[in-house]
Amino acid sequence: MPFASSLPKVGLLAVRYARLGYRVLPLHPGEKRPHGGLVPRGLKEASREEAVIRAWWGREPQAGVGLLAPEGVLVLDFDLPEAWEGLKEEHPELLEAPRQRTPKGGVHLFLRLPPGLEGALSASVRRLEGVDLRGMGRAYVVAAPTRLADGRGYAWEAPLRRPEELPPVPSGLLQKLLPPPPPPPQEVGLGASPRRLRRLLEAFADRVAAAPIGQRHLTLIAYARAAGGLLPHGLDPREAEELLVAAAMQAGLPEREAREAVRWGLQVGAQAPLPLEEPGGFWNTPGFGNRGVYQNFRPSLSQKPGFGTREVKSEGEKGKPILSFRPRLGGWS
Repeated sequence: MPFASSLPKVGLLAVRYARLGYRVLPLHPGEKRPHGGLVPRGLKEASREEAVIRAWWGREPQAGVGLLAPEGVLVLDFDLPEAWEGLKEEHPELLEAPRQRTPKGGVHLFLRLPPGLEGALSASVRRLEGVDLRGMGRAYVVAAPTRLADGRGYAWEAPLRRPEELPPVPSGLLQKLLPPPPPPPQEVGLGASPRRLRRLLEAFADRVAAAPIGQRHLTLIAYARAAGGLLPHGLDPREAEELLVAAAMQAGLPEREAREAVRWGLQVGAQAPLPLEEPGGFWNTPGFGNRGVYQNFRPSLSQKPGFGTREVKSEGEKGKPILSFRPRLGGWS
């Protein structure tokens, strides 16, 4: 096993990246793809173990290095210099983030995601022209001092820092990167009345409470943003927070995690008020969230909205809040 001092420069930097909190993997010399002879399973074998890293570059000193940022770190991959120039003018705080220049003049920018948003962004969806989403524990980037076959290489313009030391993604930029919030379910003749706002909030909470494992974070963020879009219409933010947090805990999320995500979603969503046009039918908006959830609970059109109220209880296992429904007796209001 070679000592760190006997490693090539790229191997030494790979060890440094690992010590900063990033997993690395060896790449074929002069290429961007994982080295099949060293990591036959590719990205799945990315590691922070120094002994493993030293063994890789001890066997292949010419290997490049791929860097896999953890779940809470977003890497913006700017294909072209003009894409980076335009966005940094719009968000000058991006200049505080670690960044490296790519061989074609693009930029890799490292930013910290707000708590609870780890699963809310997709590396396969491009929402900004010329910008790909990397990192988040799912997509690696080629890192300095890797050189490609034509001799061009990667170089840091602002050094990499630990994940917890990275600047956060600017709120305005994050709003553009996230998928749009779901439209509110429509109701007949209620406008933006307090009653309608409450029923919309309850519908959002129902969706959060019914979210399956693997989709709870994304669902909570989406509907917290949607509820935030109702705040300019008069929805009580404290009521929204408590009901959504209770719904998230019913789905199985820890309270602290749920509350952080809800507060962030409400804050961001309030910057983009949801349009509440005059509705044309009761909960008939096409494509609203998980259609299957309301297929089993959609009221008959002959029923008048407002036939009960929801309450937050704390009688479940381990004190988890439970959303319950209390029917209204004695006629319609």
